[in-house]
Amino acid sequence: MKHAFFASLLLAPFIAHASLTGYKGDILHFTGDPQEKIQSRHYIHNGLLLVKDGYIVDVGSSTAMQEKYHPDQIIDYSGKIISPGFVDTHVHLPQIEMTASYGKQLLDWLGDYVFPTEIKFSAPEHATIYAGKFIDELINNGTTTALVFATSDPVSVDALFSKALGKNMRLISGKVLMDRNAPAPLLDTPKTAYQQSKMLIEKWKNKGRLGYAVTPRFAPTSSEAELVRILAWRERSFWRNVNADSGFA
Repeated sequence: MKHAFFASLLLAPFIAHASLTGYKGDILHFTGDPQEKIQSRHYIHNGLLLVKDGYIVDVGSSTAMQEKYHPDQIIDYSGKIISPGFVDTHVHLPQIEMTASYGKQLLDWLGDYVFPTEIKFSAPEHATIYAGKFIDELINNGTTTALVFATSDPVSVDALFSKALGKNMRLISGKVLMDRNAPAPLLDTPKTAYQQSKMLIEKWKNKGRLGYAVTPRFAPTSSEAELVRILAWRERSFWRNVNADSGFA
């Protein structure tokens, strides 16, 4: 199997050349859902991806692109696949610290491993270290866009957004909302959930390629009072361009 080189705008700080740079390899990309329309799948053997100032200029066969643009330099990834980055729509920041922890049942696993780990992310230094490891691990595995559960503490959200912003990554996250059936250090209230979420939205809106998600964890940890309060937020101006995520599904 060929190794892959993932090209994305998040890599702009690393490939931003004033000159026109070509990345040579076998290029695979999609312009639609290939299950619905096979013509949306595009594979270019011996292709060339052209980048300038961190942005993709064009893509096509190596011969055609060189004749058309005369790139200043070509970085050769022949024998490898150049592809857009992957998108992860559900991943948890704190679980980077407890990968492969065993649990017979979900609730046992939460109580024994997940919740104790999440409590640690209230410490800024701890949250910053593991947020950096988390972002690096996503990128190392070709994931360039992610919808991420942080923890219920705003500290974890700040750490995650700071690290993602530094990589120019497309990342959506938010404070996890949970007001029951968990250790006390992780619990909020409908009032504090609103106040902290509002603060985070206003702090991080329009920053880079970040997005905010209002994130009730799942039914056992979210009371009816908190869920009703969340629905009422939709009438507030700060709600505009805010996403929603949860583990309810």
